[in-house]
Amino acid sequence: MGYADISVLGQKKYRTPHIDAIFHGGTYFTNGYVTNSVCAPSRAGLITGRLGSYFGFEANLPESSHLPDSTIGLDPEQKTIADVLKPVGYKSICIGKWHLGYNDDLFHPNNRGFDEFFGLLGGSRSYYKIDYDRGNSLQYNGSFIDEPDDMYITDYLTDKAVALIKHQVKLTPEQPFFMYMSYTAPHVPMHAKESDLERVAHIEKELRRTYAAMVLCVDDNVGRLQACLDELGISDNTLIVFLSDNGGPIANGSWNGQLRGNKGSLWEGGIRVPFALKWPGVIPAKKMNHTFVSSVDLLPTFAAVSGADQFGPVATDGMNLMPLLQGEAGEYRDRAFFWRRGDMKNVAVRYRNYKYIMNRRTNEEYLFDLRKDISERDNMAVFMPDYTDALRTIQAKWEASVPDPGFSSDWEVKESN
Repeated sequence: MGYADISVLGQKKYRTPHIDAIFHGGTYFTNGYVTNSVCAPSRAGLITGRLGSYFGFEANLPESSHLPDSTIGLDPEQKTIADVLKPVGYKSICIGKWHLGYNDDLFHPNNRGFDEFFGLLGGSRSYYKIDYDRGNSLQYNGSFIDEPDDMYITDYLTDKAVALIKHQVKLTPEQPFFMYMSYTAPHVPMHAKESDLERVAHIEKELRRTYAAMVLCVDDNVGRLQACLDELGISDNTLIVFLSDNGGPIANGSWNGQLRGNKGSLWEGGIRVPFALKWPGVIPAKKMNHTFVSSVDLLPTFAAVSGADQFGPVATDGMNLMPLLQGEAGEYRDRAFFWRRGDMKNVAVRYRNYKYIMNRRTNEEYLFDLRKDISERDNMAVFMPDYTDALRTIQAKWEASVPDPGFSSDWEVKESN
């Protein structure tokens, strides 16, 4: 999803009221990041609360990982959010895209802490019914299902999510649950329903129109999920997080607004994403926070609010966001955060307002003051040599502490201005 592809973040051609409601009803982080600029390593960071660089997950899964006995995927030694929440009685549900490995014994969601899994092991697929495809056919807890003839996957995933939530709450009202709701939309292929296309008929460019229709469908389904919580009377006792797994690419017609670059790059357009948390009565509503935060912060946040952190230290590279959300400054501002792609040709570090990038293809260095230059247009590396040296040193020290990447990226990096 592009950074500016929801109306709360500046989209004018269509409205996304249900996603907007999460931003308006909670706190929106203007500097919200993910750990990588492509799907699989970003999801690895989200689900483990760790930078994938520490366990060799810095790129999308190569073709060799699709074999049933492949050992390429999410390191079995890494605990997932579902693993962390299990000791405090949470039932964990994964819906939709997994994309963290195809070997059932090592990587299947049901073997990585999730009690329920309805979705696909792969990264993208048709939005309509497909014939059997081990990586992309829909399955429920390891058994492939007969996909309905009239299925549109974004709606269908929500159907199953709502059914599982209702079943869980009605069966055991007091048992807490965690749901990782992972839509494939608006990833390619670009398949939109005719009814949604009619809602954006005013958008001239065909690709952009199709993309907009797919985002509207996501918004409708986010609304259905929130309506389900309302119906069950649990909205006020539910923490909702909304974010994308990386910035928008060229291929799907997305728009990153003022941000330079796109999916696959380490410019802001590849790694800065829409990022909001809503919890009525606990997290302040209608708040905008400019502190730098990351998807790795979600696991320690969930561990803290659930009480799971009382069972011992939680392995994470993130920080519990609740003190920050409730007005405490803490040490959030003084931490550095790092990005490296699997080919090791591009690295980046952010510390406070400054971001350093090294392009090893060209040996070019960049330094940006993101407080003044969110679009990364004014390279200050030559003009601020002390800052450049300091961030280069921070980055080099970090890189010396992590292993070489486990596999190389198969994503063709393209930059859009």
